[in-house]
Parts: sequence; C-alpha cells; structure tokens
Amino acid sequence: MISRMNIDFAQPPSALIRGRRSCRTFSRKSLEENAGRSLARDAASLRQGLLGERASFSLVEIPEKAGVRFSSYGLISGARFFILGAISRSERFRESYAFLLEHLVLKACELGLDTCWVGFFRPADFKNFGPLAGDERPAVVVVGYRAARERLRDRLIITSIRASRRRPWRDLFFKGELDTPLSELEAGAYALPLEMVRLAPSSGNTQPWRVVKEPGSPTFHFYMKKVRKGYSARGLHELDTGIAMAHFDLTCREANKPGTWVLSPPTPRHIASDIEYRWTWKGSA
Repeated sequence: MISRMNIDFAQPPSALIRGRRSCRTFSRKSLEENAGRSLARDAASLRQGLLGERASFSLVEIPEKAGVRFSSYGLISGARFFILGAISRSERFRESYAFLLEHLVLKACELGLDTCWVGFFRPADFKNFGPLAGDERPAVVVVGYRAARERLRDRLIITSIRASRRRPWRDLFFKGELDTPLSELEAGAYALPLEMVRLAPSSGNTQPWRVVKEPGSPTFHFYMKKVRKGYSARGLHELDTGIAMAHFDLTCREANKPGTWVLSPPTPRHIASDIEYRWTWKGSA
C-alpha cells in the first residue's frame, strides 16, 4: 500500500475540491509554462498504485489536426492537452488509477487550469501514447483553460444531470451497518472528509459510493452501489469510487488524520445485491 503521495498542495485540498468544476468547452490557448511544467512533473512522480500496481502518467498535447473525438460522449470541444495514464491490472486497478489521477486533477485546479474526466473515449486517438503491454488506461482527463463562453449544449448537459446536486448524507454515510445513517455530528473530525466524498464528481452524477464507519474506530469501509448498469459494466462506477477515495484521503491528511487503504472486508453481513465492498481506510487511533 502507498502511505503518502508525492504531490504537495499549497492550498487546502478541501478548497480545491469545492472550487473544481468540470469544463467541456476549452479555449485553444497553450498552457502557461510554469503550470505545464509543474503538472508534468507531478504526473511523472506517480509510479505506484494503491496495491503496488505499476503506474505512469504524463501531460501531452494532441495536435488539433489529430481530431480527438470522444465516442459515446461527443460533448467536449477545444480539447488539446490531456493527462494520460496507464496502470497494470489488479483486482482494484480502476479505483487505484482514479485515486492517483484525481490528485493530478486537483493539482491542475490549483494551477488555475480547468479539467474534465472522460471515461468514454477512442483508444485509437491516443495510440501514440499507448500503455505498456498488459497495462490499462481506464480514463483520460482533458486539461486547459475554459473558453470565454460555454456552449448552450454544455449548459443543457449540466442541467440534465443536475451536476451541482449531491445526495444527502443519510443516503451515503452509515455507522456499523448500511441501514443506519451516520450524522455529521457523529462523524466528528471526519465530517469534512466525508463531505468532500459527497462532493466528488461521478459519471452521470450517479454518486455510487457508500461509506460505513465502524463504531468507536477510525475505520471506514467503502462500498460501491451499481446505480446504472451500463456505467457499472464499463467500470465507471469503480473510477468514481477511486475519485471519492482520493477526496477522503486528502482531506483526512488536511485534518491531520492520516490513514492507510487496505482490502479488509468487515464480517459478512446481509448486503443488497447491487452493493459490493471495495476498500477500507484505517486511521490512526
């Protein structure tokens, strides 16, 4: 397991999480030199996943004439710069990949850049930056500067998926069992990290994560609910869970509450067929 990231943030991660907003209309402006250099350096520093997977990330520019398109997405314009990554397979490689990549997304935000996660894309568009044999590229991130005016289509998309709306605490966070809600008061020092989980972006704003706190212990079990069959089949819910895990981990450290990610499912309980255990975060007592 990795105990800490190689990326340092000048701003509180919780502030970056609150300020981040997906961008779908980018200008063709080049990245400012300092921002591009800093992001590229941090991308190159991420080499290992949560389960020790081999990982690699880089900041690349795809020439406009290459005509990158996003299959089944088709909603992004002006895409020119990308954070591309690859990771070796494991039983949790998608969450591990998203966990790492979300750190770069938030770093880009700190550097004044806009971003958009993309889970639906054509691998052929990135063939010149292909992963090693046996590695996977579960998603890419577009990075750049927001265009002066968003397209009408963008505003309609944001409205249709209710992008700014999040499920209430009682639907996401629990104590002991998945049928007993955890209140913000009961969460105590972990209320902020859990709120940052609640604010995490997700495919179609489905928010598939569910978190159970063990009573009397700084131990949190992360579960994944299959909200949409198509997203689940493609592994997008797993990516969403990894993003939420990154938010939790970063803001726990912000609150001086470090912990470690492990695969340690709790004693078997009755769980709905559309919910499955994914990860456990163990904090210091």
